[in-house]
Amino acid sequence: MAAKVFRYLIPVYIIWFILHMIFFFSFVFSQIGREIPDFSLLGLLFLSHFLVIICGAAFTVYMVIDCALRKFDDESQKVVWIIVIVILNMLGAIIYYYVHGKNPRKSRK
Repeated sequence: MAAKVFRYLIPVYIIWFILHMIFFFSFVFSQIGREIPDFSLLGLLFLSHFLVIICGAAFTVYMVIDCALRKFDDESQKVVWIIVIVILNMLGAIIYYYVHGKNPRKSRK
């Protein structure tokens, strides 16, 4: 089930993140040089920023848990993947998902 959900959510998240950054920087650059800045969209941008961070953190935590419970051929692979996910955060979680996360997890015996 998670593979089907993430197959669509990851591209949507990436597009959402890119659009959020474009709107945020365009807002910041449009306010440069004004005597009285217009903060009418700032609340919406902060809300969007907060949602981007929460969604990214939840996906990263989910991928760390998936990696910790997955059975690898070599235990050092598990440690390396957890380090990659933790250091690279969302980017590491997306890389892990496309390398290992799409495959069903084998449970430990």
